[in-house]
Amino acid sequence: MAFIASYDGRAFHGWQRQGEEKTVQGSIEESVTKLTGMSLSITGSGRTDAGVSAHGQVFHMDIPIRERRPWTPESLLKGINHFLPQEIRILSATCAPGSFHARHDVERKIYRYRLRIVPRKQTRGPLEDPFTGVFFAPVDLTLLKESASFFLGRHDFTHFTVKKSLPPKTQRSIEDIFWEQTGCDLQIWITGKGFLHMMIRFIVGTIVEVASGKRTIGEIETLLQTDAQPPVKCLRPAPPEGLSLIRVLYGKKDPFV
Repeated sequence: MAFIASYDGRAFHGWQRQGEEKTVQGSIEESVTKLTGMSLSITGSGRTDAGVSAHGQVFHMDIPIRERRPWTPESLLKGINHFLPQEIRILSATCAPGSFHARHDVERKIYRYRLRIVPRKQTRGPLEDPFTGVFFAPVDLTLLKESASFFLGRHDFTHFTVKKSLPPKTQRSIEDIFWEQTGCDLQIWITGKGFLHMMIRFIVGTIVEVASGKRTIGEIETLLQTDAQPPVKCLRPAPPEGLSLIRVLYGKKDPFV
């Protein structure tokens, strides 16, 4: 079975199950156990960081056949949602081929980072959108958009992740990256097959620093080169609450098409 889940990630220590920590994967698996009486593992399309949300996280689960009242996508969706905390909801469920793998079959992921530029001394109101990263003015919007374009293509993102999480291969490809403005908010959309731990947040944080005059575009070009020296001034990731996983695409293997 394949599922699409949406969650408010602010209350969780990320997607991946981590011991006693409250995670999205752990919460879903607990709900599955309460529903089925079985301890089953789920496999997601990838991790999301602590505090990061999702509109369309995909996961798959192998569930044994039940002879009496067989499990259906509809009964699993309704049953799992019944036991889930309100911050998580299963939006869709479908039968998938046994060969389908939520992580290995990913062709691309679409992320969105929403941010708001405010005066430095402005207090955030209690009714403002909580899924927004707040940054302080002044920010040059032209420079903001221009600097984003340097991340397009395949680069070495060693300096745009957490050092302790560095995998053997640190090159990743960004297929599309663009900004749009909606009311008072700015949104950056980033598409690629896979991303390093906190990579998108480091990208957004760096772009905003360039647009704020704290870094130069030349630094971005330098840091994306293989074997580039660490920056004198450490990069800072954007706040997690502004980031959301919007959609995971599987091409011809997509079980939801």
